[in-house]
Parts: sequence; structure tokens; C-alpha cells
Amino acid sequence: MTEPNELQEFSDFIGKLLNTEAAARLSPQQALAIWRDEQDTLAAIREGLADVEAERTIPADIALRRLADKYGLEVPSSEKS
Repeated sequence: MTEPNELQEFSDFIGKLLNTEAAARLSPQQALAIWRDEQDTLAAIREGLADVEAERTIPADIALRRLADKYGLEVPSSEKS
């Protein structure tokens, strides 16, 4: 079931969307798809921020090295001479 807050957020989104030129070209299904995509993106951002807050992250250079090792790629050195 949809939460009341989610319904309000969708209503606000549609209200803003209707004030744009793009609204005339979108079907209701397209508008809903755009809203869902935005909600998924916001949820991913919140999850990432929670990971940072909980210190469940690693530095980018370590992540890149792990990916390079996993896929047999060469990562340029970031060390300065």
C-alpha cells in the first residue's frame, strides 16, 4: 500500500510537472515512470549517505584497484613524482 507521504510527494511532483512545457508531451504512465525513477535515485543517494555516515565505505583508489584487479585492467598511478 502507498504511504500518505508518498502520495503527497507524487502530488507535489505532478503539480510542478504540470507547470512545464514537457507536461503536454507526457502520458500519465510516462510521468509516473519519471517520478519512480527520481524516487529510486533519491533512495540510492540516501543509502549512499547512510553508508558514509556508518563508515561502510572505502577510498576511491582502493575501490578502483580492486575493480582493476578483478577485471584485469591497469589503473594509472595517481602518485606524483
